[in-house]
Formats: sequence, C-alpha cells, structure tokens
Amino acid sequence: AIKILLVACIGLLAGCPQPPHPPTPIDPRCEIDPVTGGTYWIYVPTSYRHDRPMPLIVSCHGSPPFDVANHHVREWKWLAETYACIAVAPTLVGTDGIFGAGAVSAMLKNEHTILSVISTLGYRYNIDRANVMITGFSGGGFPTYWVGLRHPDVFTVVAARNCNFNKGNLDGWFPRDGLKRPVIVYWGENEPGPIVMQSQDAVSYLRSRGYAVTTAIVPGSGHDRHPEVAMRFFLRSRLPPLGSLPGGKERRSGKALIVEKLGDSRR
Repeated sequence: AIKILLVACIGLLAGCPQPPHPPTPIDPRCEIDPVTGGTYWIYVPTSYRHDRPMPLIVSCHGSPPFDVANHHVREWKWLAETYACIAVAPTLVGTDGIFGAGAVSAMLKNEHTILSVISTLGYRYNIDRANVMITGFSGGGFPTYWVGLRHPDVFTVVAARNCNFNKGNLDGWFPRDGLKRPVIVYWGENEPGPIVMQSQDAVSYLRSRGYAVTTAIVPGSGHDRHPEVAMRFFLRSRLPPLGSLPGGKERRSGKALIVEKLGDSRR
C-alpha cells in the first residue's frame, strides 16, 4: 500500500524544491574520491584555517534525478559558510525512495563511499572529528540511518529530514554503543502520507531500541527541504573540538561564536 501511495506522490516528489540559495563568496566544487573513484560535491567556507578544527556535514541525496548530490551541497552552502562547517554530498546508490527500499547491498557500498570521503578529507582539512553530522532528505534517509547508526564513532549527530525508512533492512545492522548520539527526525506538516508514516515508524523503532529521538514538524511545509532545522540541532549538540590534523589548535571560542550567530532562530 505504501508503494502505491509513493507512486501517487511522484509528481510531488519531482518538485522537491531547494531552499533559496543566498550568495556565498565561493562556489561548491565537484571532486573525485581517490579510493573509490566516486564523485562528491564539497563546500569549504572561506573562514577555514588549518589550525582550527571545522565541523563536517555529510548530506545524503534522495531519488535521482529529482534529488542529487549537487542539490545538497547547494542547499547547505550558505549555512556552511555562515556557521563555519564543511559540507559534503557524495553521489550514492540505492536512494530511490519511490520504488526502492534501501537494499543492504547498496547501503554497504554507500558506507564505503561515505567513510572513504571522510577519511580523505581528514588528511586534507582539519576536520573536527567530535562534530560530524550525517543527514539526508527523502530517499537519502536510507543511508542516513544505515551508515549513521552503524558508526557512532564517526558521526556525532544523525538528522533525518522528510526521510524514507526501512526497519527490515536496518534491524540488526548497527551496534548498541551509540545510543547517546543525538538523533532528530522531522517532516513537514503537509508532507505526503508515506513519508509521515515512515518517519513515525523510524521514531518508534529507534526509541524502542533505546535512542532518545528528537522530533519536529515544520509548520506549513510539505516535501520541502529545511536544512536550517538540522543545522540548529547540530549546533545545539556541539562537543569540544577534536582536530584531524596534528598540531591543530582547538577552537575554544567556537561554541560561543556559533550561538551568537544563530541568534533569533533559536528563540
């Protein structure tokens, strides 16, 4: 029944409008991971410095061609520039939320892709390993849950935004030592039924496994991108920085600066 509803919603999914893109000083760029040969899009803020660990956002795209990696880096670039985070969006497989179900074989490949990109970036940039968020939109929920929950040593925040969820492909594939990691699941007030049901299923399932899941419903929104909600959650969950490059200085005043920038959006 859910499949039928999803097919009926293809017209809505095809819209998947991206949020407005305020101008940023530089543009995102597409790169090739030297290990997997896969492509990913990346935005590095102009404020980046090698001696200051910078948080990382990994964003998982949904159903191509309606939602691709390039869309994700562009929806995050202004937030990344404003709040001093590196944003990366790898090209993934098995993220079809209309006809797909997040097959384990595809998720294993995505896991390899995502972890390889993070590892490579950790040698090129001073990545704040204590503050790494994995997030996804729509069909990107499959790798967001699957890869994020399997690696609590890598991802400090998991944020599912209007996401598909498949308990059958996730159950039994993640360790139980990451229960204290912050997780948020949210969707739009006018979101099509299948995504609402799958989001609610995700919340119930994760809570039954011991996760303290935060939820939110975006007023007046449908199947729309609202990265700012995940960004606020990420900033509130900040931990003391831990750089990936040797000799990098900790950004001791970073949290105060972030809270000041966030301003009225937290009220």
